[in-house]
Amino acid sequence: MNGDTRFAFTKIFVDDIEAQAAFYCAAFDMTEKNRLTIGEGESAVEEIILTSGRNDDSSLIVWRYVERPTPVPGEAVLGFNVPDVQATVRAVRESGGTIDTPIEQMPDIGFAVAFVKDPEGHLIEVTQNLRTTEGAGA
Repeated sequence: MNGDTRFAFTKIFVDDIEAQAAFYCAAFDMTEKNRLTIGEGESAVEEIILTSGRNDDSSLIVWRYVERPTPVPGEAVLGFNVPDVQATVRAVRESGGTIDTPIEQMPDIGFAVAFVKDPEGHLIEVTQNLRTTEGAGA
């Protein structure tokens, strides 16, 4: 691992995604950055990505399952953006963590993602940006 790994976002499950996004925008002066619906069936989630607009691109994401109940409040999902999702998933396993959802390539939105758990079972989303910046290597 190198210094390119960064803490990137926190996700919280909500029942009313529109009302919760509006709350964080009004109470904390956040703005909506993006909306996504990802997955299928019981794994499908809807997300609203909020940012503070401070040019640091850290995000609070409110999300909900499309076809199953919202988990009990109190658990958040930590998000790390890494340069190599496969190496990170391997490091999680070697460090005593577990794989919750294997790596999924999502070229249409430019990310690879995996869900892992720390040794106590806390969910962590690991993402890798698949798109390179203009002028970067192949």
